[in-house]
Amino acid sequence: MKDITKADEWIVSNCWVACFDILGIRNIINVDEDDVRAFVVRVDYETTIDYLRSSCDDWEPGIIDYCWFSDTYLMFSRDASGQSYSIVETAAKFFIRKCIYSGIPIRGAISVGPFIRSADNRCFVGKAFLDALEYAEDQDWIGLLMTPSAITKAESMGLYPVRHDFVRSAKIPLRRLKNSEVMAYRFQNGMANFSSPLLPKLNEMKQLSELQYRHKYQRTEDFIEENYTYIDVKANK
Repeated sequence: MKDITKADEWIVSNCWVACFDILGIRNIINVDEDDVRAFVVRVDYETTIDYLRSSCDDWEPGIIDYCWFSDTYLMFSRDASGQSYSIVETAAKFFIRKCIYSGIPIRGAISVGPFIRSADNRCFVGKAFLDALEYAEDQDWIGLLMTPSAITKAESMGLYPVRHDFVRSAKIPLRRLKNSEVMAYRFQNGMANFSSPLLPKLNEMKQLSELQYRHKYQRTEDFIEENYTYIDVKANK
């Protein structure tokens, strides 16, 4: 009876939400054959938390939580503060990179606003969740977006996504929504004098995918190459 009662308890908050949609989950996870890759996403999340603990100054226990159901994966913060923004955007970027290295194709979006969930994490409603889910599912590539509401909220606190590796681009492949209103993660985290280490893995995933899905990987590869910043070695001499 205690578990049933919990389902009637709701947690209401304003917070940051990162929603991820796993592409082709039926081909990635074969439950009938007890495929060990069914646990890869969870392991990648736990690795993300370890990364935050060791490298993020804003990390605090309990500042971020998660839930995974079917092909959808959620990360959500305890509030809509600037500290929580820093944690969620850092976690989301690390998580999608880790999933790509693990061969898991995902697309995600970060939003902010009202978020209502049951205490047992079985039910989710609220603008932040629906907004992040809509923008995640509307993408036709492997990528991570910052939604319009997230951009506005972050900038109102003096936190600019462009400084956190997000860029505006007319080449963000959205099906219905306007790409001029969002920003996309460019997968760099600093400058380099070598190509992105993600490109070989994306190419491998592309070659292993069905022909009709290969354009999704190619668009991500093209976007990374177009927006990658290289160190000018001669200028630094």
